[in-house]
Amino acid sequence: MRNVILYMSMSVDGFVGSVREHPGMAVPEGSALKQWKLEGISKAGAHLMGRVTYQEMSSFWPTSEDPYASPMNDIPKVVFSATLRDDEATWPQTRVARGDLATEIATIKADPGPDVIVWGGAGLAGGLAAADLIDEYRLLVQPMVLGRGQALFDRLSESRHLELVGSTPFPSGVVVQVYRPLRG
Repeated sequence: MRNVILYMSMSVDGFVGSVREHPGMAVPEGSALKQWKLEGISKAGAHLMGRVTYQEMSSFWPTSEDPYASPMNDIPKVVFSATLRDDEATWPQTRVARGDLATEIATIKADPGPDVIVWGGAGLAGGLAAADLIDEYRLLVQPMVLGRGQALFDRLSESRHLELVGSTPFPSGVVVQVYRPLRG
């Protein structure tokens, strides 16, 4: 069974989006972090994302020369959207998932192949977290505070306990914290 792994950049104060600045774009990642991310995404069995993230990525990666472009373009993509039409999902190897979130994730996890990566946005990631559908969180904590913005976990009905399984600081100041939910 495949795992669902969330990659999410966030500020030190826990925001994943803000009108002030986007945590994933605020700090230059540097070569060490880029290599770490490239190794992780190159092993993915699929990229899962919401409609807005899909539209942003599909307008950039197909023509990019960046080292990320190959795994982003070559690996299958699943877009969770009730509004994206099939004819708008033109990025190769894209499928639009319109069904119940838990059912769609169960189907994806049951498919053979490597683990899958969730890119978000915050709505999809928050919904997956609230439904306990994330097997591993790879949080890229940016060396910044926003003071206000969109929180990753604001849809939880109750607290969740996580186990820290790794923490890696990078010269850019980003710290990758890897957590797994404590279930049982």
